[in-house]
Amino acid sequence: MKRNSMSLLLVLLLAAALVLTGCGTGGNATPANTTPADNTPQTGENSDLIPAVVGYWGGTCESPIFVAYEKGFFKEAGLDVKLLKITGDVAVLMANDELDAFELTPDKFKPMEQGLELMIIDSLHKGCIQGAAAPESGIQSVADLEGKKVAAAIGGIAQIQIASEMVKLGKDPKKVTWLSYPNAQMEQALDQGEVDAFATYDPFPEMAVQNGKTKFYSNTFDPGLKDTLCCFIGMNKRTLDANPEIGQRMSQAFTKACEYLEEKPDEAAQMVMDKGYIAGDADLNAQLIKDYTWIAGDKKTVDDSFREIWHQIARAGALEKAPADLDAYIDELYVQMVSFMGEQ
Repeated sequence: MKRNSMSLLLVLLLAAALVLTGCGTGGNATPANTTPADNTPQTGENSDLIPAVVGYWGGTCESPIFVAYEKGFFKEAGLDVKLLKITGDVAVLMANDELDAFELTPDKFKPMEQGLELMIIDSLHKGCIQGAAAPESGIQSVADLEGKKVAAAIGGIAQIQIASEMVKLGKDPKKVTWLSYPNAQMEQALDQGEVDAFATYDPFPEMAVQNGKTKFYSNTFDPGLKDTLCCFIGMNKRTLDANPEIGQRMSQAFTKACEYLEEKPDEAAQMVMDKGYIAGDADLNAQLIKDYTWIAGDKKTVDDSFREIWHQIARAGALEKAPADLDAYIDELYVQMVSFMGEQ
C-alpha cells in the first residue's frame, strides 16, 4: 500500500503520462488478445475491411465496445476489429502500434497535455464513476471527507472531481488522506477499516452500495457532474493520421452501439455478462447501463465536457502552471487533443 496526499498530486500526474489505467481493474500483466474465436474476422468476404485493434479493461461503461463487436456494428462500419484486454501500459501499446482505439476517460487528459499521442474523436456517455463509504464513517457527501482516508486512483478523474467539488464547497482536499488500491480491492480495504471511503469506475462502487455501503459521490447523478461526459472514444494519433477514415468508421460503429444500449439495456447487459467481459451480475450491470446517458455523434457535448473537465482539473490544483487566461489555454488544448469524427 502506498500513502499519498494532495501535495504529491502534481508529481504523480506527471508519472501518469507513462503508466495509465482506465475503466476496469487495470493491472501489470502482459496484454493478451481476447477476441472470441467464433467472431474472428475471416479473409475473403471481409478482405475489404480496415483492420483495427480496440482495447478494453472490463468496466460496465465499456459496453459500447462489447456491443459494437458482438452485434457486428464494427463490421457494418467497415472495420475488421480485434479486441485486446488491456492489462498494462497504454502508452507502450500505442508506441508499439498494438492499440488503435479504446474508451478514453478524463484520466488521460493530463498525459495528453504532456505529449501522449491520443486524440478524442467522439463522445460515448455521461456517468460511470461513483464513490462508496462505510456507513459508520458518517460520510454522506464530498463535504464530509476532510480528515478521512479515501481510496482513489491518484491523479485520476474520481480524485480530481472530488477535490474540485470540495473546493467549490469551501473544503480543503489536502486534508484528505488519499490511498492507492486496485479497483477490485477497494471494497475489501473499506471492510477492513483501512479506508473510510473509495471512488472508482463502475461496477465496483455500485456493488459496494448493494452490500450496504453509502453512496457519497456520483458523476452519474450529482448536480454539476451528471451533465458532463465521463468517457470518450480515444484513438492512437498515428493511426488516425495514417488513415482518418478509421476514425469515421469507429464513430459510426459506436453510435450504433450507444443507440442499442439506450434501446435494449437488459439484452446488452446479459450479452456482455454471458461473454465474460464485465464483473458483477446482469441485473446490476443492466441498471447501470440504464443509469448512464449514452450519446455519440454530439460535438457540442464533447466541446462542453472537454472544457468543464479542464476547469475541474484547474480547480483541483492539478495544473502545474495555471495560465492567466485558462479558457484560452483550454482552447489551445482542444486543437491539440480533439479531432471530432461524429455526425456533427
